[in-house]
Amino acid sequence: MTRHHLSPGRMTALAAVASLLVACSADSDEGASSGEDSTTSSPTSAPSDDLARVTRLADVGADARLTPGTYAMGVPSDQADERMVLIDVPAGYRAGSDGYEIGTAHHFRHFDTWTVAEVATQPCGDTDWVDPGPTVDDLADALAALPVWETTRPAPRTIGGHEGVFMELNVPAHLPATCPDEPFGWRDHLGGTQGISSGKTQLLWIVDVDGQRVMLLAGYFPGPEGPTPRQVEEMIQMAEGAAFVDADQVAP
Repeated sequence: MTRHHLSPGRMTALAAVASLLVACSADSDEGASSGEDSTTSSPTSAPSDDLARVTRLADVGADARLTPGTYAMGVPSDQADERMVLIDVPAGYRAGSDGYEIGTAHHFRHFDTWTVAEVATQPCGDTDWVDPGPTVDDLADALAALPVWETTRPAPRTIGGHEGVFMELNVPAHLPATCPDEPFGWRDHLGGTQGISSGKTQLLWIVDVDGQRVMLLAGYFPGPEGPTPRQVEEMIQMAEGAAFVDADQVAP
Protein backbone atom coordinates (compact mmCIF):
# COMPACT_ATOMS: atom_id res chain seq x y z
CA MET A 1 0.00 0.00 0.00
CA THR A 2 1.23 3.45 -0.88
CA ARG A 3 -0.36 5.94 1.42
CA HIS A 4 0.41 9.28 -0.17
CA HIS A 5 -1.46 11.85 1.83
CA LEU A 6 -3.69 14.57 0.55
CA SER A 7 -1.90 17.48 -1.14
CA PRO A 8 -3.31 20.44 -3.12
CA GLY A 9 -2.75 18.56 -6.36
CA ARG A 10 -4.44 15.44 -5.02
CA MET A 11 -7.42 17.34 -3.72
CA THR A 12 -8.83 18.13 -7.17
CA ALA A 13 -11.76 15.82 -6.53
CA LEU A 14 -12.61 17.91 -3.48
CA ALA A 15 -11.97 21.25 -5.13
CA ALA A 16 -15.06 20.93 -7.31
CA VAL A 17 -17.25 20.96 -4.25
CA ALA A 18 -15.06 23.07 -2.01
CA SER A 19 -16.66 26.32 -3.13
CA LEU A 20 -19.96 25.04 -1.73
CA LEU A 21 -18.35 24.47 1.65
CA VAL A 22 -16.53 27.77 2.23
CA ALA A 23 -19.38 29.05 4.33
CA CYS A 24 -19.29 25.91 6.46
CA SER A 25 -15.99 26.79 8.11
CA ALA A 26 -16.36 30.13 9.85
CA ASP A 27 -13.28 31.53 11.53
CA SER A 28 -13.31 33.43 14.79
CA ASP A 29 -11.47 36.75 15.18
CA GLU A 30 -9.33 35.33 17.92
CA GLY A 31 -5.68 34.52 17.26
CA ALA A 32 -4.25 31.10 18.04
CA SER A 33 -1.09 29.90 19.59
CA SER A 34 1.29 27.61 17.72
CA GLY A 35 1.22 23.86 18.42
CA GLU A 36 4.43 24.03 20.44
CA ASP A 37 3.04 26.77 22.66
CA SER A 38 -0.39 25.23 23.19
CA THR A 39 -1.11 23.93 26.65
CA THR A 40 -1.20 20.26 27.43
CA SER A 41 -4.66 18.78 27.55
CA SER A 42 -5.81 17.28 30.81
CA PRO A 43 -5.80 13.48 30.74
CA THR A 44 -9.22 12.15 29.83
CA SER A 45 -10.69 8.69 29.89
CA ALA A 46 -12.43 7.18 26.89
CA PRO A 47 -15.95 8.65 26.75
CA SER A 48 -17.68 5.26 26.85
CA ASP A 49 -21.09 6.79 27.58
CA ASP A 50 -20.93 8.65 24.28
CA LEU A 51 -19.60 5.86 22.04
CA ALA A 52 -23.06 5.23 20.61
CA ARG A 53 -22.82 8.67 18.96
CA VAL A 54 -19.38 8.06 17.49
CA THR A 55 -19.06 7.47 13.74
CA ARG A 56 -16.32 5.27 12.33
CA LEU A 57 -14.51 7.33 9.73
CA ALA A 58 -14.02 4.23 7.57
CA ASP A 59 -17.81 3.94 7.29
CA VAL A 60 -18.04 7.38 5.70
CA GLY A 61 -17.70 7.52 1.93
CA ALA A 62 -14.44 8.88 0.49
CA ASP A 63 -14.58 12.66 -0.05
CA ALA A 64 -17.84 12.86 1.87
CA ARG A 65 -18.49 16.02 3.83
CA LEU A 66 -18.24 15.36 7.56
CA THR A 67 -20.99 16.58 9.82
CA PRO A 68 -19.38 18.13 12.93
CA GLY A 69 -19.11 15.53 15.65
CA THR A 70 -16.96 12.74 17.08
CA TYR A 71 -15.32 10.32 14.68
CA ALA A 72 -13.29 7.17 15.30
CA MET A 73 -10.20 7.12 13.12
CA GLY A 74 -8.40 3.86 12.48
CA VAL A 75 -4.72 3.28 13.21
CA PRO A 76 -2.69 1.41 10.54
CA SER A 77 -1.24 -1.45 12.55
CA ASP A 78 -0.14 -5.06 12.37
CA GLN A 79 -1.31 -5.68 15.93
CA ALA A 80 -4.38 -7.80 16.69
CA ASP A 81 -5.41 -5.41 19.48
CA GLU A 82 -6.64 -2.67 17.16
CA ARG A 83 -6.90 0.88 18.49
CA MET A 84 -9.04 3.76 17.34
CA VAL A 85 -8.59 7.48 17.91
CA LEU A 86 -11.64 9.54 18.84
CA ILE A 87 -11.49 13.02 17.31
CA ASP A 88 -13.96 15.90 17.63
CA VAL A 89 -14.19 17.23 14.08
CA PRO A 90 -15.48 20.77 13.40
CA ALA A 91 -17.20 21.92 10.21
CA GLY A 92 -15.38 22.10 6.91
CA TYR A 93 -13.66 18.70 6.69
CA ARG A 94 -14.13 15.78 4.32
CA ALA A 95 -13.28 12.10 4.70
CA GLY A 96 -10.24 10.50 3.15
CA SER A 97 -10.41 7.13 1.44
CA ASP A 98 -9.08 4.81 4.13
CA GLY A 99 -10.37 5.84 7.57
CA TYR A 100 -6.99 7.29 8.57
CA GLU A 101 -7.32 10.88 7.36
CA ILE A 102 -9.55 13.89 6.94
CA GLY A 103 -8.82 17.02 4.95
CA THR A 104 -10.03 20.15 3.24
CA ALA A 105 -9.55 21.74 -0.17
CA HIS A 106 -10.37 25.29 0.93
CA HIS A 107 -7.42 26.61 2.98
CA PHE A 108 -5.83 23.16 2.49
CA ARG A 109 -5.02 21.16 5.61
CA HIS A 110 -5.29 17.53 6.72
CA PHE A 111 -5.30 15.50 9.92
CA ASP A 112 -4.08 11.88 9.97
CA THR A 113 -3.35 8.91 12.21
CA TRP A 114 -0.13 6.91 11.78
CA THR A 115 2.01 4.19 13.15
CA VAL A 116 5.68 4.23 12.14
CA ALA A 117 7.56 1.01 11.49
CA GLU A 118 10.58 2.38 9.62
CA VAL A 119 12.36 5.69 9.08
CA ALA A 120 14.40 6.58 5.98
CA THR A 121 18.16 7.00 6.31
CA GLN A 122 18.34 9.35 3.32
CA PRO A 123 15.37 11.56 2.41
CA CYS A 124 16.89 12.22 -1.03
CA GLY A 125 17.95 9.60 -3.57
CA ASP A 126 18.45 5.96 -2.63
CA THR A 127 17.57 5.17 0.96
CA ASP A 128 17.53 2.34 3.42
CA TRP A 129 14.62 1.95 5.83
CA VAL A 130 15.43 1.21 9.47
CA ASP A 131 13.44 0.37 12.57
CA PRO A 132 13.86 3.40 14.87
CA GLY A 133 13.21 1.35 18.02
CA PRO A 134 9.99 0.77 19.99
CA THR A 135 9.59 3.87 22.14
CA VAL A 136 8.20 7.36 21.59
CA ASP A 137 11.65 8.85 22.20
CA ASP A 138 13.24 6.42 19.73
CA LEU A 139 10.96 7.64 16.95
CA ALA A 140 11.21 11.31 17.88
CA ASP A 141 15.01 11.09 17.89
CA ALA A 142 15.07 9.28 14.54
CA LEU A 143 12.83 11.86 12.92
CA ALA A 144 14.81 14.75 14.42
CA ALA A 145 18.02 13.24 13.00
CA LEU A 146 16.71 13.10 9.41
CA PRO A 147 18.87 15.24 7.12
CA VAL A 148 17.14 17.86 4.95
CA TRP A 149 14.02 17.92 7.13
CA GLU A 150 13.55 20.81 9.60
CA THR A 151 12.52 19.82 13.11
CA THR A 152 11.81 21.27 16.52
CA ARG A 153 12.90 19.77 19.82
CA PRO A 154 10.34 17.20 21.07
CA ALA A 155 8.29 18.57 23.97
CA PRO A 156 6.29 16.45 26.46
CA ARG A 157 2.56 16.08 25.85
CA THR A 158 -0.20 14.04 27.49
CA ILE A 159 -2.99 13.02 25.11
CA GLY A 160 -6.03 11.19 26.44
CA GLY A 161 -4.12 10.20 29.57
CA HIS A 162 -1.18 8.77 27.60
CA GLU A 163 2.33 10.19 27.65
CA GLY A 164 4.05 11.36 24.49
CA VAL A 165 5.79 14.24 22.75
CA PHE A 166 4.96 17.04 20.36
CA MET A 167 7.32 18.16 17.59
CA GLU A 168 7.28 19.78 14.17
CA LEU A 169 8.79 17.96 11.20
CA ASN A 170 8.76 20.29 8.23
CA VAL A 171 9.89 20.17 4.62
CA PRO A 172 12.11 23.10 3.59
CA ALA A 173 10.78 25.43 0.91
CA HIS A 174 13.90 24.76 -1.17
CA LEU A 175 15.03 21.14 -1.51
CA PRO A 176 18.43 19.88 -2.71
CA ALA A 177 18.56 19.00 -6.40
CA THR A 178 19.02 15.34 -5.46
CA CYS A 179 15.67 15.23 -3.66
CA PRO A 180 12.52 13.86 -5.24
CA ASP A 181 9.45 16.06 -5.20
CA GLU A 182 8.49 14.41 -1.92
CA PRO A 183 11.48 13.52 0.28
CA PHE A 184 11.36 10.23 2.14
CA GLY A 185 10.43 10.23 5.83
CA TRP A 186 8.79 7.11 7.24
CA ARG A 187 6.68 4.06 6.46
CA ASP A 188 3.83 2.65 8.50
CA HIS A 189 3.20 -0.94 9.53
CA LEU A 190 1.11 -1.57 6.39
CA GLY A 191 3.82 -0.27 4.05
CA GLY A 192 2.26 3.14 3.49
CA THR A 193 4.40 6.22 2.98
CA GLN A 194 3.55 9.88 3.23
CA GLY A 195 3.52 12.30 0.30
CA ILE A 196 4.93 15.62 1.43
CA SER A 197 5.88 18.53 -0.79
CA SER A 198 8.34 21.34 -0.15
CA GLY A 199 7.34 24.15 2.18
CA LYS A 200 4.91 22.03 4.20
CA THR A 201 4.40 22.34 7.95
CA GLN A 202 3.65 19.18 9.91
CA LEU A 203 2.67 19.04 13.56
CA LEU A 204 3.29 15.64 15.14
CA TRP A 205 2.06 14.13 18.39
CA ILE A 206 3.72 10.78 19.14
CA VAL A 207 2.00 8.90 21.97
CA ASP A 208 2.50 5.60 23.79
CA VAL A 209 -0.97 4.06 24.02
CA ASP A 210 -0.59 1.11 26.38
CA GLY A 211 2.54 -0.06 24.59
CA GLN A 212 1.45 0.83 21.05
CA ARG A 213 3.06 3.91 19.53
CA VAL A 214 0.57 6.12 17.71
CA MET A 215 1.30 9.32 15.80
CA LEU A 216 -1.23 12.06 15.10
CA LEU A 217 -0.29 14.44 12.28
CA ALA A 218 -1.69 17.83 11.27
CA GLY A 219 -0.31 19.12 7.99
CA TYR A 220 -0.73 22.31 5.99
CA PHE A 221 1.05 24.79 3.74
CA PRO A 222 1.44 28.15 5.52
CA GLY A 223 0.97 31.40 3.67
CA PRO A 224 -1.82 33.48 2.12
CA GLU A 225 -3.49 30.43 0.56
CA GLY A 226 -3.06 28.32 3.67
CA PRO A 227 -5.25 27.96 6.76
CA THR A 228 -5.88 30.76 9.20
CA PRO A 229 -4.43 30.65 12.72
CA ARG A 230 -7.85 29.60 13.97
CA GLN A 231 -7.98 26.70 11.54
CA VAL A 232 -4.53 25.55 12.66
CA GLU A 233 -5.71 25.79 16.26
CA GLU A 234 -8.69 23.57 15.35
CA MET A 235 -6.30 20.81 14.32
CA ILE A 236 -4.25 21.25 17.49
CA GLN A 237 -7.44 20.91 19.53
CA MET A 238 -8.40 17.76 17.61
CA ALA A 239 -5.05 16.20 18.50
CA GLU A 240 -4.73 17.34 22.09
CA GLY A 241 -8.36 16.52 22.85
CA ALA A 242 -8.15 13.01 21.34
CA ALA A 243 -9.04 9.81 23.20
CA PHE A 244 -7.88 6.27 22.45
CA VAL A 245 -10.20 3.25 22.60
CA ASP A 246 -10.19 -0.38 21.55
CA ALA A 247 -11.79 -0.82 18.14
CA ASP A 248 -14.38 -3.26 19.48
CA GLN A 249 -15.75 -0.48 21.71
CA VAL A 250 -16.94 1.45 18.64
CA ALA A 251 -19.94 -0.05 16.87
CA PRO A 252 -19.45 -0.57 13.10
